[in-house]
This record gives sequence, C-alpha cells and structure tokens, in this order.
Amino acid sequence: MKFRHLLLPLTLCFNTAWADFSNATTLIHPLYVAANEPFIVDIRGDWPDDCHPGEQKPVVSEYTGDTALVEFETIVEHIACNDVVTPYRVLIDMSDVVGSVEGEFQLVDMTVRFGGAELEVQVPDRCIFLCDPPPPPRDIKPEAGLFYSAGLEKQGLLLARQNQRMGVYPLIYDESGSSEWLFGGDGIVEDVFFAELYELSGGQCLGCPPPDEAPEMDSVGKVTLLMDSQGLIQVRVNDGLFTAYETIDFGYGSREVGGNPNRRVPDLSGRWAFVEDIPDSPYNVTPGTPSEIPAIPLVFNITLESVTVIQPPLVTAPPTPGGHVEFSIRDPIGTEVRQMQCDYNSNPFDFIDAEMVCEVTHPDINSGDTMYKVTPLSVKRLAFDYVGPIISVPGIVTRRIAVRVD
Repeated sequence: MKFRHLLLPLTLCFNTAWADFSNATTLIHPLYVAANEPFIVDIRGDWPDDCHPGEQKPVVSEYTGDTALVEFETIVEHIACNDVVTPYRVLIDMSDVVGSVEGEFQLVDMTVRFGGAELEVQVPDRCIFLCDPPPPPRDIKPEAGLFYSAGLEKQGLLLARQNQRMGVYPLIYDESGSSEWLFGGDGIVEDVFFAELYELSGGQCLGCPPPDEAPEMDSVGKVTLLMDSQGLIQVRVNDGLFTAYETIDFGYGSREVGGNPNRRVPDLSGRWAFVEDIPDSPYNVTPGTPSEIPAIPLVFNITLESVTVIQPPLVTAPPTPGGHVEFSIRDPIGTEVRQMQCDYNSNPFDFIDAEMVCEVTHPDINSGDTMYKVTPLSVKRLAFDYVGPIISVPGIVTRRIAVRVD
C-alpha cells in the first residue's frame, strides 16, 4: 500500500543552467529544533528534464556549529536523458556533524551547493519566530509492526513503539546468510528518530539453557528515521542514502486492479472507529435525524462495493490511467450513512501499489458534493478531512483520525 510516491535519491544534472533551486521548497525536521540537537533538511522541487549522471549523495563538507556547507557526490553513474520534468527530494541528515563542534549553537546557516547553484537554508525555520500564530509541532508517530522496502526484498524492519519511545530492529543477515539481531532505541522528536545501532550476540538459543554471561551489545553505527506518515518512513543507516519503508499489509487484504503497470489497491473493508468522540459539523448530518446524531458514527463499518478493473494494454507504454473503488460506510447495525469513492492514480513510478485518495458523500447533503476527503495514513489508519460547508461553530474540528478495530 503506497501512500506517497517519493523519488529517492536525488537525481541531478551537472549542466549549471539546469542546476536551479528557484522552485525548491525546504522543510526542517523536527520543526522546533533545539540547540545542538540533530535534524534533517528536506528539499523538494522539479527539474526541467531528467538528464542526470546518476544517483547523488549529499555530503556535509564544512561545518562550524553555526554554518554548514552541503555538496554532492555521484555514487552511481547512469547517463540518461528524457524531455520530462523530474521531481526530486533531497534528505540531508545533520546528525553526522551536529555535536562535533564545542559550543551551544541556536541557529545554523546552511548553504546547499550543486552545479554552481546555491540554496540558503536557516535552521530552525524562520516561521517559528515570525508566523502568527506559530505552526504546531509535527507529531507523526509510526505504526508499530513490520515495515518493508520495495527495493530491498531480503530485509525488513520491525518497530516497537510506546508513546514517544521506540525500538528499531533491522531484520538483516550477515555475509554467511545467518540472521543478525540489531537494535536501536531512543525517543521520537516530532517526526524524527535518531539512535545508536547495536549488534546483540551471546544470548540464549531457542530451547537452550541461559548462558552464564549476559548478552553483548556492540555498536555498529547509527540509524535515522523520518516519518512521512504513520505508514511511510524514510530510513538511513550510517552514511548511506535514505530508503523508503512502508507497513506490510498481511492481514487486511488488497485487490488487483490490472493496468500497466499492474496495480493493486488496499481493501478498506472492516470495522473502524474514530480515536476521539468529538462534535461533527452541524452541516453534515444524516437526513431525517436530529442534528446531534453524527454523520459518521464513532464506530462504523466500511464495505467494498465495486472496483474498476483495468484491462492490460496491448503495448507497454504509456501507462494506463487510474480508476476508482466504491465503498459504503455503514453504522454498526448495517445501515448506510455515507458513500466513499477512492480514486487510485496512474503514476508510472508506482509499479505495485496505487496511491488512493477518497471522497465521502451523501446524495441528500450539500447537493451530493464531497463532505470529507479521506487519506490512508497506513494500513490501519485513515484521516478524514472535512471539506464541506464552512464551519463557524466552536469546538468543531476539520480532521478526524479513524483506526481499525477488527
């Protein structure tokens, strides 16, 4: 189940006319960076075509504590040119250098340089001082459980989390093919996680008596996580590149929808519940019921009604367009209260899973127009964003989170 497509790592061109940061947007993770604490710089934009020499790795070449210079090195040569706009995303892990210089540094002025072009970045983001009101901290805690990366079929990741504390267990093998036990534990700060990574050895084998000596923990590096959503995280080990991991759907099911490339979409069928019993919009009530009865009950069922199945094309290109899935939202006794249509995309980079964006409607409310936009945050979490008539009643919120309870 893919919730957001990311191009990783950055692909760029050494033509200086092409190296242009003019349309770049920059995010700092976490938003509220404490002095001398690690952070991640997130740069996104578009280049006019995809001519590039290969995969690029950002490297912090200079760091003084309050200034930093980031440059790039090519790690995989691959010359290719197509006259299409290429989206890029650069993630710069500053945990490599933060703390390496003595002193307390409240601000860091960064220069990101590539092909003669430069981008100036100030950390923390100026908005936390100048915006009124200041933006809230980003609070994204990943789902506990198994994660996988589409490009790394022979390994995975296990996350154990309670509130802001988390343990990360990379599921990997050594050179001989035997499994290894690695562990990194620390706290989540907004949407980032930095931890020392340890290898554990000398423990108790299955069915064996415990050894006399305690297990050993040897440091093998560090691990960095950036949470894009509850079900999609970016993972970096030591000085490698960030790699996207997403939650494994092994019990809720999905549906093949065909097309080129072949796609499957998540089946949201099952019982769900909102995490908070908060007021619904007074403009979004079920016809024929008192206004205090919510449009979608606190606990509700989603049932799959229909799926658009796309026939495979006779040729491999261009990619076939997307389609949609129809769901019914019902109360616990089975009465339909809303309808939900989820459109899945035709993104040519999504070779397996299709991103979905859903809209909740009722034919007798607001002329049948959309009342909620629903975004899957993970295989067991949905965000309901109210987009109906303007809300002016105190206590009404525009976003509600629902989780699976089956």
